[in-house]
Amino acid sequence: MGVRVLAAAAAAVLLCGCEIYAVPSPLPCPGERKGVFDFAGDQILSPTDCFFAQPGNAAYQVNNPIAFQGSVNFGPGASEANLCVSRPHAEPRVGTHSGVDIDVTYVNLTGSVGGCTCPDQKAADAGKCIACQATSGLQVTGCSCPVIISERIQGSLLPISGGFSGFDGSQKVSVSRPPGLVLPDPPCDCQETCFYAYTLAAKTVGAR
Repeated sequence: MGVRVLAAAAAAVLLCGCEIYAVPSPLPCPGERKGVFDFAGDQILSPTDCFFAQPGNAAYQVNNPIAFQGSVNFGPGASEANLCVSRPHAEPRVGTHSGVDIDVTYVNLTGSVGGCTCPDQKAADAGKCIACQATSGLQVTGCSCPVIISERIQGSLLPISGGFSGFDGSQKVSVSRPPGLVLPDPPCDCQETCFYAYTLAAKTVGAR
């Protein structure tokens, strides 16, 4: 349990639903509000998930379940959509809609993952990883490495007379290496592109 707690701390709760907030207060949500929703999701487990998104791994460090409140806005462009999380400093998830179907994304360019293993210290240095622990061989473990974390929400608003009753869809998270790094082959394991996902549903809690 101690290894898992340390790995999660190193990740600074940046994985899934928790971004680094780059502004002091929520940005205005563009477009016309369609409703305020309570979102909730459960992780969809798969053996192909990122190793740090697998509950049996000591480096497991994603949030499960997830929950947040946010508004869905359409506009200002004809096909533009925004999902704005009701949390201090949160940035809008931006994208498109087609009718009631939405597809929005948030990209965290300054994420990190803990509990990483690098083939050697040279690979760790190339990946800008920190806090590594040497082993009896060349490998270094327990590293905290910078990554890009992209959260993509797709699904549909559920129409009722005069508005929407909720939302049904999914959230897919991708984790990849930051651009501009010249990494060895193989790189540190958490800087290999990988994915994990959640079901995502919501109920309306506020009218537009």
